[in-house]
Amino acid sequence: MSNALAAVEGGHGGIRHLMIPGPCRLHPRELAVLGRQIEPHYGPAWMADFAAVHEDLALLLGADRTYLLPGSGSAGLDAAMFNLFEPGQRVAVVNSGYFGSRLVDIARAHGLDVRVVECVPGEPVDPARIDLGGCDGLVVTHVETATAVRHPIEELAKLAHASGAVLLVDAIAAAGGEHIDMRAMGVDALVSASQKGLGAAPGLAVVALSDAGKQRVDARSVRPPTWYLDLARWEHAATEDDWEPTPVTMPTSLIQVLASSLRRIHTVGRENWVAQRAQLRTECRDGLRRLGFDVVAADEHAANLVVVARHPRANELCDRLLDAGVMIAGGLEPFAGETFRVGLVGTSANRKLIETLLHEIERIL
Repeated sequence: MSNALAAVEGGHGGIRHLMIPGPCRLHPRELAVLGRQIEPHYGPAWMADFAAVHEDLALLLGADRTYLLPGSGSAGLDAAMFNLFEPGQRVAVVNSGYFGSRLVDIARAHGLDVRVVECVPGEPVDPARIDLGGCDGLVVTHVETATAVRHPIEELAKLAHASGAVLLVDAIAAAGGEHIDMRAMGVDALVSASQKGLGAAPGLAVVALSDAGKQRVDARSVRPPTWYLDLARWEHAATEDDWEPTPVTMPTSLIQVLASSLRRIHTVGRENWVAQRAQLRTECRDGLRRLGFDVVAADEHAANLVVVARHPRANELCDRLLDAGVMIAGGLEPFAGETFRVGLVGTSANRKLIETLLHEIERIL
C-alpha cells in the first residue's frame, strides 16, 4: 500500500494539513453550511438563492452569463466545447503541460480539427508563435497546474479576436486566485470548478460566457449532440421556468457552500482577495528558495494558487511530509517525478500553514 493511500485510510493518523492544488479544505463557515439539512432544488426560495449565486459568480468573473453544472471542471470543459464548436471546425489548443494536454484530448474527442501549440516547459505560451489562420477558436489554460505558470490571457484574447476566433479559457486553477474580468480581458468563454480558488466543495462546474461567447453558442447551425450539456436547455430552464431553474436535480448543499464562499470573497473584495493570495504565493516561493529549491515559473508569470518546486527526490519528499501529516502533491508532466506542487487554496491559503510546511521540509532535509 502506498503512503498516500495509507494516509487516506488512516494509516498515518489522517491528514492534518491538506496543501494540494485541490480539492481544498473548507473554511469553518462553509463546513457548517455543508452540514445543513438538504434543501429542494425548486420553489421560490431556491429560485432566489440560485439567482444570487449566479450574480456573485458573474461579478467575480466579469461574465455576462454563468451556468452551474453538477460535475467536475472537465464536465464544464466538455460543455464549453460542445456549445462553442461544431465537429470539423479547427481550433488551436495550447499544450501547456498536463492539463493543456487534456484540452487537446477533449477537443479531439469532440471531432475538432486540432492545431497543437507547444510551450517551452515552465514558460508561458508565446503569442507570436500561434498561427490562427483558418481557426474558429483558441483554447488555453489560464494557470497550468503542472508548472504553476500563468498564461497571458489578455494578449491571447487580442490575437484571437483579430483572427475572428473565439477564446475559451480553462480557469479551473485560476478563478478565485487570479485577476479575471472576462469583459475587460476579452475572454469569450471560461470554465472553472468549485473546489480550488472558489473555496467550495468538489462537484460543481462553472461555465461562464461573455455576450460574444453567448452569441457564438446561439449561432450554432444545429444544437450540440448532447442533452445534459446543451447550454440552451439550461438557459431555457433558468429564464422560462419560475419554479425550477435547472433541467436536472441539483446538489443543493454544494451550491449553498459555494454561495457562502463567494460571499466571503466579495466581503473582502475581489481585488483584495487576489492580492492576498499573490502575497501568500510570494512568501511560499521565497521560503522554498531559502531552503535551496528551484521554484518553477518566473516571478512575473507565477500563479497564485499553486507553487511548483524541483527536488531530485520529489516523490520521497511528498511521502515524508505525508508521514508528518502534511499532504502536498507530486509533479505532473512535463515535470513528473522531479517536482512537487503546493496548493494555496481553501484553508491552505494561510500564512501559518505555509510556515508549517517550510518547517517540516527543513526538518526532513
